[in-house]
Amino acid sequence: MTLIYPLIICGGNGTRLWPISRTQSPKQFQQVAGPDSKTFFQTAVERHVGEGFADPVIITSVRHRKTVHEQLAELGVRADVILEPTGRNTGPAVLAASLMLQERDPNAVVLVVPADHVIRGDINSTIKAMYTAADDGYIVTFGIKPRYAETGFGYIVDNGPVIGYNGLREVERFVEKPPTRKARLLVESDIAYWASGISMFSVGTILEEYTKFQPQTVESVRKAWDRGEKREEGRLLNAIRFSEATADPTESAVFEKTDRIALAALDVDWSDVGSWSAMYDISEPNHQGNVLQGDVIAVETTNSMVRSENRLVTLVGVKDIIVIDTPDALLVTQVGHCQDVKKVANYLKDHKRLEAERHTGKAHEDGLTRLVASDSVGVSTAKLAPGQTLIIAPASNREVIVVRGEVSMKEGFSQKTLREGARMDMTISDHAQFRNRTGKQVELLFLEVTPPTVLSDDKILTLKSYA
Repeated sequence: MTLIYPLIICGGNGTRLWPISRTQSPKQFQQVAGPDSKTFFQTAVERHVGEGFADPVIITSVRHRKTVHEQLAELGVRADVILEPTGRNTGPAVLAASLMLQERDPNAVVLVVPADHVIRGDINSTIKAMYTAADDGYIVTFGIKPRYAETGFGYIVDNGPVIGYNGLREVERFVEKPPTRKARLLVESDIAYWASGISMFSVGTILEEYTKFQPQTVESVRKAWDRGEKREEGRLLNAIRFSEATADPTESAVFEKTDRIALAALDVDWSDVGSWSAMYDISEPNHQGNVLQGDVIAVETTNSMVRSENRLVTLVGVKDIIVIDTPDALLVTQVGHCQDVKKVANYLKDHKRLEAERHTGKAHEDGLTRLVASDSVGVSTAKLAPGQTLIIAPASNREVIVVRGEVSMKEGFSQKTLREGARMDMTISDHAQFRNRTGKQVELLFLEVTPPTVLSDDKILTLKSYA
């Protein structure tokens, strides 16, 4: 058997795990079980490293490129990285990776793995056992025996064995997120499986089948790959061509239509961790049924989950609640209402609240820590250790102030030294490079102010606040 290429798909925003998960730092890059654990993404990568597997292929948003490389470095794992300029669902992502691998190995077999699931048990034995079927032209989708009637999952209905392949089953049909009664009937039938989102096929098979059903999307992704930009962090797909691809998952684009689909059952504990209730379920509770992560004290409290990042959280006399405390947001909900957390995330997004996009008070990929952000005013800080360099992208109406220390600033062809108390307007045409050449820490403050609209005399300017 040749090697299987794991394809880790790092898409999605994970709004139901707000406030830990944000658009700029989504669920897959968060620790599974608190600050000392690995992230969802790291556990997905580690799951398929070793005998029988090639170095993984990672496809992620260009905005998350630094996070991906940092977390891979922590594992000591090498990978090929493909950068999406915009999200187009799993179908175009799988196509881009398949085109890349086809250039390297026309007979490559790909294992598609979501980056944000939790799996416990021996998954790789079943996957390796299905290699021959995938190499022979089957598209193998992996199912999980359902433990209960879940309306939020898709189902795969078994249609009997595929002759000549031990453990491989025919697929009768797919059922997408059925209502409660139908979900119960599916579970009771004993021939339905939860769709795990994991699949395996050869690059030749998936490209052939995708071309049969969505030729325009194949052509768009091919052009996006061919015209992509090779960067140090990975290959950035061409934005214009990639945006032309139909934003469908592989399931609806190909799996539900092709006659080459087959099913293999996984005997593992699996969760897509789609809510805080699910996060509680996969965690190890104490003798009172509580999952306590961080600095937490729980008195006369049962069957609850508390996660605190940087301060003491105390609970007294409560049960069946979820408390998630981050530096800039606090979530308190009952166990039965966790699916509605996404409504809060959507509200914040609709009202352009920074808390929907990123964690304030934390340093982000661009090296800045946002203190204030609105349509009109932005205030950010950055701390540079001795010898450290910070590169800031161009922005209009930005000013830098040296709060502490001394820093050399290079902007375009201009270079100067800024000392404590200095302030300077930055241009909007060039990246600015700040380097700490001293032996002490430097602290910078960045201000961005958009000039207000001039109001006529009959207009009244009021302050808008959010309750």
